[in-house]
Amino acid sequence: MDKAQLEQLRVQYHDYFSIEQSVQANIRPLPQPLPDEDDFLLMIPEPFLMASEQAVLDRSALKALSKLGELAEELAAYLKTQAKKLDMMMRYVLMQQDDVNYRQHTHSFGGSALNFLTTAPLPEGQTLEIKLFLNGADGAVYFLATVLDNEPYQAATTDTAAQPLAAGVPTYLVRAAVSRIRDEDREVLVRASLHEQSRQLKRKALEREQQRTQEGKL
Repeated sequence: MDKAQLEQLRVQYHDYFSIEQSVQANIRPLPQPLPDEDDFLLMIPEPFLMASEQAVLDRSALKALSKLGELAEELAAYLKTQAKKLDMMMRYVLMQQDDVNYRQHTHSFGGSALNFLTTAPLPEGQTLEIKLFLNGADGAVYFLATVLDNEPYQAATTDTAAQPLAAGVPTYLVRAAVSRIRDEDREVLVRASLHEQSRQLKRKALEREQQRTQEGKL
């Protein structure tokens, strides 16, 4: 990858909001350069395509029901229950794609960025195959990323996204930009990062409320 392409990815890295969260992923360096869009689409494993299509169908069905008002409440509840069952089955299918040899955890992610910790720096411009297994019902996404840089890393006490690595071994934070992804899958990443931000804000608000309650009892 030439310098102009890398600089463009550095700009795109900041296109979307990122959230610190430890999420299981398969991260595999690819020997070949970044493929074009058509070749990338051929690389996507079938279960990831199925999961994406299921999510689109679920959202479309529930959106259509919302126009029916109160008459659709019971039907919507039933469909949500069925969708939850399908999500559980699909997650089981997707987890069969997990390869322990490439298993890692993210430090942070978003619609245009993926950061993770490693014990050895990766070459700038290295193409990475990513299988990201999001938490809960957020799904899973397949995409390619390109390494932008590495920096020595030391976890802060407040760093909830840090994954412990071997004691005494140097640790690096790898910053990578999402370089090949379908639009619908980028939407999943954006939605998942915003959901996690909302969960973290609610958790912090609850912790503050509990602290105020405890201080009031003293």
